[in-house]
Amino acid sequence: MSEPALLLERSESEKNMDDVPLYSSRILATYIEYIRINHPDTNIEYALNYAGITIYELEDEGHWFNQKQVDRFYEVLKRITGREDLARECGRFVAQSQASSLIKQYALGFMQTATAYSLMGKIASNMTRGSTWKTRKLGPNKVEIISTPVPGVNEKPYQCENRMGSCESLALPFTKKLAKIEHPVCFHNGGDSCVYKITWEKTPSLLWRRVRNFSSIFLVAMLPASALLPLNLWLNLTLLLTTLFASVTAYAEYLEKRELRTNIENHGVAAELLLEQINIRYNEMLVVKEIGQATSMILVIEKLLKFITESLSTKLDFDRGMIMLADKERKRLVYTVGYGYNDELEAFMRKVEFRLDNPYSKGVIVESFRKQTPFLINDMAEIEQTISRRSLDFAKRIGAQSFICVPIVYEGDSMGVLLVDTIRTKRRLSHSDISLLMGIAPQIAISINNALSYQKIQESEQRFRSLSENAPDIIYTLDVRGALTYVNPAWEMVLGHSESESIGRYFIDFASSDDVSFFVKNFAQVRDKKETVQAIHGTLIHHDGSLKTFLMSGAPNLDSEGQVIGVVGTLKDITDRIRAEQELKVSFEKLQRAMESTIQAISTIVETRDPYTSGHQQRVAALACAIAREMGIPEQEIEGIRMASVIHDIGKIYIPAEILSKPGELTRIEFEMIKSHAQVGYSILESIEFPYPVAMIVKQHHERIDGTGYPDKLSGNAIMKEAKILAVADVVEAMASHRPYRPSKGIDQALEEIARNKGKLYDEKVVDTCIDLFKTKNFNFNYTFN
Repeated sequence: MSEPALLLERSESEKNMDDVPLYSSRILATYIEYIRINHPDTNIEYALNYAGITIYELEDEGHWFNQKQVDRFYEVLKRITGREDLARECGRFVAQSQASSLIKQYALGFMQTATAYSLMGKIASNMTRGSTWKTRKLGPNKVEIISTPVPGVNEKPYQCENRMGSCESLALPFTKKLAKIEHPVCFHNGGDSCVYKITWEKTPSLLWRRVRNFSSIFLVAMLPASALLPLNLWLNLTLLLTTLFASVTAYAEYLEKRELRTNIENHGVAAELLLEQINIRYNEMLVVKEIGQATSMILVIEKLLKFITESLSTKLDFDRGMIMLADKERKRLVYTVGYGYNDELEAFMRKVEFRLDNPYSKGVIVESFRKQTPFLINDMAEIEQTISRRSLDFAKRIGAQSFICVPIVYEGDSMGVLLVDTIRTKRRLSHSDISLLMGIAPQIAISINNALSYQKIQESEQRFRSLSENAPDIIYTLDVRGALTYVNPAWEMVLGHSESESIGRYFIDFASSDDVSFFVKNFAQVRDKKETVQAIHGTLIHHDGSLKTFLMSGAPNLDSEGQVIGVVGTLKDITDRIRAEQELKVSFEKLQRAMESTIQAISTIVETRDPYTSGHQQRVAALACAIAREMGIPEQEIEGIRMASVIHDIGKIYIPAEILSKPGELTRIEFEMIKSHAQVGYSILESIEFPYPVAMIVKQHHERIDGTGYPDKLSGNAIMKEAKILAVADVVEAMASHRPYRPSKGIDQALEEIARNKGKLYDEKVVDTCIDLFKTKNFNFNYTFN
């Protein structure tokens, strides 16, 4: 691959990674906290809006932002504050930040500075997915950290500065001072990664323990040497040294205990936070488990929904919640069950319906149902201008300020929505809440579907005989020998044979002789292989001797142990339909011939007015169809291409003949008139009910891939593939033919033209196919250029 191609590939990779969530919200929350303390006049809301970040996304510790968002966020904060060192200072602020308190607790949990630094990579993995970290111990109070950006991540220099500040600040909880840092290798200065060498001061207790150790050695050494001194002096010296050693030891132990106490307190806070998270996760797990158990235990839909809402109410941290389900016709979303609402509000909600059959409905609830997408609204003011007045009135009536709406979906079909909100606690809802509810919603969907299925089975058992007795189609059962054991009244109504003369006789007794083996084969397939046959055609004999055509289905009839005891199926009389289809086929063939005549007449009119292009449209059609066929386009679509090609210049009937046959160069006005023929052709053809998009193909046949064509300057995939094929065929034929203003340029020059502009003016695949037709498939227009 060439160097430019490699650069392009890399830039595309980086572009794709720009939208991948890479950085924890806690990083940005630390920036915000630092700014509010040190630059209180800064417009934080403006910075968030500029970066495309909402405040509830920022406050959600489980939310992650992409490279583009964090870059824009930093860019605007740096511009507003004027601080060139903003990133590093915010990194140093991590040790004090409430947003990063969990990280600080995590680090202090290791008790020692060296251990915390050695596990810096573990800490970083909770903050960023944009780089990988490795640590290496260089000494008792020195480590090396290597940060390598993940391939494709477009990391910026300010992120390196922020890392440096964070590495400096990790020592603060232990030593009360920032660590010293060296940065010999930087990714942003040509290195493969960023290398940081970090040195921190030793803790006071460590220093005093060393003083204690040296003092003990000194004391042991001095006591024997001082034995030569007078007894009184020796006793005084010994007492002094012992007192000093005891004081040093006591102070060292005091410092060590104080640091240990601080670490234990920090462990307690971390444990409380951990226990709180464990309780939350445990309750969330219980909800999923309880709803899962309800799937098999509760099969009455009303009891099931009540159980689900009670579980949500007691286990989850939401003040209110409701389930709305679609009605049987899927035209309305209606309130089904809820919790946390007073009697007055619940009575109101039972009367409210959200329309699903109105394409202009734009409420959050309907959109969540239709698009199967969750919505989180933390401030109703955010959506007041985008939802209907009715939806807004509903939200105000129930007092909703913030809420989450998630779809209840079963096997790709929306069944309803689950809504929750908070009124009393006033806590902000988060994307973590969405994730939880999106995990619960499928369990609710499964439970509801099972209950509905059970309900349908009960109803179907009750309705089966009445439906069978009144069904217009024949319902039958056979035993394992193939003899009839049951037929509904439709059997006699359709075939004329009474039930009494039919039961006990073999099914094939009523089949036409040509279909007996066919029926035997399918019966054996159902009985012996337990397979189901559907929509097979067969012929049975009416009581009067006439033949009736049926659409037959059959399935194995099983006993309680799963053994086949026969076949159950239906017979749908399609005799009249087959007859009608045959008549319709004849009518369609007549219509097709009429359409062909119309197309040919239009083509003749065009070529009569422009004798120089006589046969042009027919030849273009031949080439266009050949290209389409080589590209594997279905014959039905090729027929549409042929029709459009034969009349693609119909719009020229509105252009004066003297312009069409003008031998010299056209004026600008004349050329504009010529260009109008595509739009005029569309206007003529759009009211004709072709079975193919003929009018649109004609309109687009002068559009070009790069958008320089006419009449609408379409580009790329906005142009129909049929029009792209017609465009190439039109250019090749036109260049290879004589025109009033020039002689034929020949087929070779025509092929050079489309090859030169492949991918710019003409579709690459169409051009390659066209050239291959002439070069290797020996395609020609079957005429001699004069």
